[in-house]
Amino acid sequence: MPNQNKLSKNITGISSEFFVAAELSRRGYIVTLTFGNTKAIDLLVVKDNTTVAIQVKGIQRKKSICWNLKRTSIRMGMIYVFVNLNSDTLSQPEYFVLTSEEIKAHLKTVKSGRDYIDYNYLKRLGFENKWGKI
Repeated sequence: MPNQNKLSKNITGISSEFFVAAELSRRGYIVTLTFGNTKAIDLLVVKDNTTVAIQVKGIQRKKSICWNLKRTSIRMGMIYVFVNLNSDTLSQPEYFVLTSEEIKAHLKTVKSGRDYIDYNYLKRLGFENKWGKI
């Protein structure tokens, strides 16, 4: 049964982090959640003796359209995973994996100065499920 209730921003963020952690664990990575202690890093991931810092951004559904992200907060060398929870249909979440360099190249800004990454744009460019970047 689809979920018609709007999730809080906090629940959207935490759910997104847990979904990404589960997906990476399923793929053989060792994953540690930071639980807000390190604001710029949501997950620390280890595979083959390499540690990668990951920032997760979540939206509830396609209707949400985009993820807000300040250009000045992008950290070089970080991996970003954008999650669409699909909470309205309860279908599987969608994951878009980008490097910091890719984000800087595709980040859009509106006249008010707000920076964002567009869902449809990432889908069209083929960033979905690019887990090999980690």
